[in-house]
Amino acid sequence: MNKILVIFLIAFYSSIAAQTNLKVKNNTSLTVLEGSNIDVSGDFESEATADVVLKSGASIIVNGSKTGNISYRRNLLTDSYFLVSPPVSGQDYDDTYVSTNGIAQSIPNNLNAIGPYTTSTNTWDYMTIGESNLSFSSGVGYSVKRTTGTGAGEIPFTGEIAGDLETQNGGVNFTLVYDPNSEPDGTDQYLGYNWNLVGNPYPAYIKNSEFLTTNSSNILATIWTWNSASGAYEDRVSNISDSGNANFPIAPGQGFFVRSSASGNINFPEADQYHQIEIGNVDTFERITPLTSIKLIINNGSLYNRHCDVYYLDNVTLGFDYGYEGQIFGSGNPNSLAIYTQLLENNEGVNYQTQSLPNTNYEGMVVPIGVDALANAEITISAELNNFPANINVFIEDKLENTFTRLDATSNFSTTLSTNINSTGRFYLHTTSASLSTGSVLNNNPISIYTTTRDNLRIVGIQNGTANVKIFNILGKQVVNVSFEGSGSNDIHLPTLSNGVYIVQVKNETGTINKKVVIE
Repeated sequence: MNKILVIFLIAFYSSIAAQTNLKVKNNTSLTVLEGSNIDVSGDFESEATADVVLKSGASIIVNGSKTGNISYRRNLLTDSYFLVSPPVSGQDYDDTYVSTNGIAQSIPNNLNAIGPYTTSTNTWDYMTIGESNLSFSSGVGYSVKRTTGTGAGEIPFTGEIAGDLETQNGGVNFTLVYDPNSEPDGTDQYLGYNWNLVGNPYPAYIKNSEFLTTNSSNILATIWTWNSASGAYEDRVSNISDSGNANFPIAPGQGFFVRSSASGNINFPEADQYHQIEIGNVDTFERITPLTSIKLIINNGSLYNRHCDVYYLDNVTLGFDYGYEGQIFGSGNPNSLAIYTQLLENNEGVNYQTQSLPNTNYEGMVVPIGVDALANAEITISAELNNFPANINVFIEDKLENTFTRLDATSNFSTTLSTNINSTGRFYLHTTSASLSTGSVLNNNPISIYTTTRDNLRIVGIQNGTANVKIFNILGKQVVNVSFEGSGSNDIHLPTLSNGVYIVQVKNETGTINKKVVIE
């Protein structure tokens, strides 16, 4: 029976449905190839000396009880770092596991390149050489790297299939680390940002959107996966319905970051498992079909690019829309190279890798672009336009150099930085049917005003010239009156103010703007 099953899978790249129970007996073998899957409506049993192997990208879903071991062989495409998670329960790891499976050894400080992430200290807990009695935990993510020069290879996980749909409907739980006092306020460092590394605990796929919907009360509506090709984390938000976001398949063995917004657990319901059987797109962690969007790409001459995305969709606003905005990984912590955007309305200084805007009134929307880069670096910013209106051109404005540069398939923007930069206020994205040039845009850049702490007000968008800021309390009494020289992003020290709503008035030679801020 088992030989026939394997040949069938090779020939037809198909699914096998076991309508009742499936039992693999001693001294027999069952191999499920990449892109193939098995559904068991009843119970599954693998006897002690049976050999049940699922290749990377294969899947099995069992509705009844699960007894005995399977081996899931997660393929790593290169010898770069990957985020993985055990798709079975019961696999241990030690020096023998590391050496047998080509995992890098003797990385700095006498460590092996395998271990979980510690949220509270912002560190990787890589195993010490010689350490023993270590076990992979279901629902937990791990960083792993194969030995440099070995290229692609498999990392096996052997153990039992997690859970039992008939008796354990709660699925697999992960206890979040959350510190309400460590939310970003513009001055925090990366430490304590409540990032938790988790992973798919099943030998089947789960959908990003369903996972985020299930856990919406305790985490932000975004997961972050590691792209080894670009050397960067990529956000996958819950409500953008393309293959890279809402329908993004979280593969067996895939680890990813979430950001906790409350204490408690996240849950991986067994009912969310499914088979990813589209030929040519199996076992992928990458985006497939884009929507109407602009991908902004920055490079400083190094090996890797960094990017951010702006989507144009129905039923979203100029402000924050739950499930449609995704923060840059480690938002608030300056990187040596990053590009991001901020909101057009109710901007509170949060940096987004994914932002969604209405797909109308392109000419009326100007998007603040943030850049992190080091002094003396020559940065290049380019754009990939997907399904974009043919009559709309895309420009990047540099307020420091007072230039507009069109971004399309044949042109990009380049400049050499004289100082470090890690904020918005200098660059803006324009979408218009006009041909922009210096002086053709009049005062339509958004000015962002928000508090970063109780004693600091940040004003973003005034690049040069003298500006005056006055602050009034709810009774109309003036409590602040100072002037500053615009530098793109300006911080104004605040006196000790009572909790409440205040009106901030900023005035320069181009006009006056009034905005409300809350001190609490």
